[in-house]
Amino acid sequence: MDFSFRIGNTPRFFLETKKVNEDLNDPRWVKQAIDYAWTKSVTWALLSDFEGLRVFNAEWKESDPFRAQFIEFNLDTYLTDFERLWWLSKAETVSRRLDAEAENVGKKVKRLPVSQNLFDDLKKWRENLFKSYKGFNLGYSAAQVDEAVLRLLNRLIFIRTAEDRAVEENRLQSLVRVLKDKKQISNLDRELAGLFRELDGVYNSELFARHFSEELQIPPTDLEEIINGLYEKNFTRYNFNALDADVLGTAYEQYLGHVVAEGAEETHVEEKRTKRKSQGIYYTPTFVTKYIVQQTVGKYLAENGYNASNPPRVLDMACGSGSFLIEAFDVIDDFVAKQRGQAQRGEIDFHDRTRQLEVLQSCIFGVDKDKQAVEVARLNLLLRGLHSREKLPMLENIANGNSLKNETYPNQFPQVIKEGGFDVIIGNPPYVRQETLGEEFKTYAKQNFETFAGTADLYIYFIEQAHKLLKPNGLFGMIVSNKWIRSNYGKALRQYLTKNAEILEIIDFGELPVFGNAATFPVIIITRKKKTEKQSFLYAQIKNLDFDSLTDEVKNVSSILDESALHDGNWTLTDNKEQNIFNKMRQSSLLLGEYVQEKIYFGIKTGYNDAFIISHSVKEKLISQNSKSEELIKPFVVGDDVRKYRINSRDTFLILIPKGFTNANMGKHKDAWAWFEITYPAIAKHLKPFEDAAKKRQDQGDYWWELRACDYYDEFEKPKIIYPDIAKESRATFDTTGFYFSNTIYFIPLDNLYLLALLNSKIIFTYFKRIAAVLGDADKGGRLRWFRQDVMKLPIHQIDFGNPTEKQTHDEIVKLVEKMLALQKERQAVRPEDDLDHARNLDREIAKIDSEIDSRVYNLYGLTEEEIGIVEGK
Repeated sequence: MDFSFRIGNTPRFFLETKKVNEDLNDPRWVKQAIDYAWTKSVTWALLSDFEGLRVFNAEWKESDPFRAQFIEFNLDTYLTDFERLWWLSKAETVSRRLDAEAENVGKKVKRLPVSQNLFDDLKKWRENLFKSYKGFNLGYSAAQVDEAVLRLLNRLIFIRTAEDRAVEENRLQSLVRVLKDKKQISNLDRELAGLFRELDGVYNSELFARHFSEELQIPPTDLEEIINGLYEKNFTRYNFNALDADVLGTAYEQYLGHVVAEGAEETHVEEKRTKRKSQGIYYTPTFVTKYIVQQTVGKYLAENGYNASNPPRVLDMACGSGSFLIEAFDVIDDFVAKQRGQAQRGEIDFHDRTRQLEVLQSCIFGVDKDKQAVEVARLNLLLRGLHSREKLPMLENIANGNSLKNETYPNQFPQVIKEGGFDVIIGNPPYVRQETLGEEFKTYAKQNFETFAGTADLYIYFIEQAHKLLKPNGLFGMIVSNKWIRSNYGKALRQYLTKNAEILEIIDFGELPVFGNAATFPVIIITRKKKTEKQSFLYAQIKNLDFDSLTDEVKNVSSILDESALHDGNWTLTDNKEQNIFNKMRQSSLLLGEYVQEKIYFGIKTGYNDAFIISHSVKEKLISQNSKSEELIKPFVVGDDVRKYRINSRDTFLILIPKGFTNANMGKHKDAWAWFEITYPAIAKHLKPFEDAAKKRQDQGDYWWELRACDYYDEFEKPKIIYPDIAKESRATFDTTGFYFSNTIYFIPLDNLYLLALLNSKIIFTYFKRIAAVLGDADKGGRLRWFRQDVMKLPIHQIDFGNPTEKQTHDEIVKLVEKMLALQKERQAVRPEDDLDHARNLDREIAKIDSEIDSRVYNLYGLTEEEIGIVEGK
């Protein structure tokens, strides 16, 4: 392909040019242009002979390539059809005008993306090879057969790549044709084994080293189908020379996330969610890989240059198919080529080959627990250095091992560890939740990691381990879940990084689907291993993925934050204007946890709501049957009932029989249930049908009819502030009626309307959005988790009652809250369908008082008019 037209670093269309005397109606040229664009995952392919210009859609699935033509221009129509020609301009390319116009053509069947097409082929070939190997070769385990399958596929892809790069002549397809002509196709597996021996002598790489798979028998039809499919199938030809590393990587990463399932009747390849989940396999999008590598490897080279006697050592601790390492190789190779004056375009020469082998062997290191992943990563890196029929490196620096085991790196890379460690560590560590880690690993982690927390996910330990493996001033860059930034289990890691690293960048994607359908809430973190008293780092919150360059997007939306954003291990990441407000809030405040002496409790977990939560009608029935039932029945609400300054009671009730109640009251009775039946017959009759299920629950007291132990049952009867555990906004209210509630509600047993006002204020909600775990985007209606440990971090202004102005403001706020509570109660009694005007008047009055409360709270925290505008989003 002659020309690539890019927006940022992303190609939008390719232009293939031919001589004027060439025929643009030749299907070879059309197919060449279309297949190249499709192989590069680019929608548009242009073909021109400098007189005519044709525009083809490479995604349309057509048996006749000319049916994929979208527009045609010639010398007579460039001016008359200039409007459509302008669709190829930069401005229209940025706005994706061609794509939009193509949608208007009608529904066209689209080809699968090249990565998906290749994976589908690999999946089918894997199934067929597994069945054949297993059927024709007894005594081999499923794991051995699957190893043989992968080795064969890797070898064939290597050979096809060598052919398309003109390193090898057509070896595979010509071998099939020769054997067919000689009527010796049954010898195909033997002939292939001979070819592998020949190539082992040429390339001297582990890929073609003798392997037991060469001794296995397999029908020639299976091999022939794979070989032909690697050339062309269903009007699509693979061009392995043009195939980008991320395309091959995406296909192989899906391969690694699947397993061969042997059924009673058939064998097939399926996605093994347990493997994907346990190993946390998610292929990293190219824009993420490029960004992390540029901000780490690129930064290292810009600061230190390249020294062959002390080359940069780059490590991926969970390398998978090798996408990060391939990008790191490209960045280092490009840099060294320019440094040595070898960056000219054209044929790869001796200097290029020597340089690339040097970079591969000296700079690139990877580890993975999955042996198949290691084999694939080595293949992908070998293909990077494949330009001639010369020996290739063994790539022993790509190793099979567990990166979290302390002995792995001294054993695998003793010289690197002896010389102080790695210069750069990059990657996308496994997304494995703590529930699946097991007690054995947690015991090991507790003994070996400062960042240990019982509920910490696996990536936490990868981050710490990476910093241990780095040289002083080494650079670190990974994409991980953002949960550690706000969660309680992430506090040890936040403190570790603040103490041991210079934080350079935090790029938060929130809930954006960076990894497709996987809900990972990703964040990129870039650090330098360097202790520093003062932090200054770039923070960006990415709100959409519709950009051409992540680098440009970060520049557009980022802020530079300092150590105040990392206050005491409680990070508040936002822009500078909000950060200044938060600093001002903290200056005159106590943390809420200290303010309430850590008395924040959550509601009751019955373990079996069907038995213990009852309706009003059931309550009335139980009391009518036996008046003593009323002693054990309490008014009850759940989290969704709690609103700002009010409770929308559903008229539900709790049967409250605390642990210890029976033993404390049954006296000399020996049969506890018999005593309970006699004393509370109606409730006993109600509970009896639930006995079997109630006995199985973990949350129970001394007997199945009791609730679990709770040290603060008495607090429910006191005046208290209550709020739900999940809410899009502040929804705190005050209860003096003795409500009990579910474990979806937290409460603070204080008669403190001033604190209630602060919890419902806009400024506290703005602060909480930056420290809370959130389901979605906090600025777009995402649901915040009002966890106890996060609410305790809120800065509560401490009133100086010796200051008349502050005391007056406090008293005014309390009076306004009293009025608000009364108005909300009145509003609940008015149905709009009965008295719409009265309902609207009350709503206006409620909004007015809410605004007056906010105004006084702003004054307490010393906010300026500009800062108030920021909080209110003006």
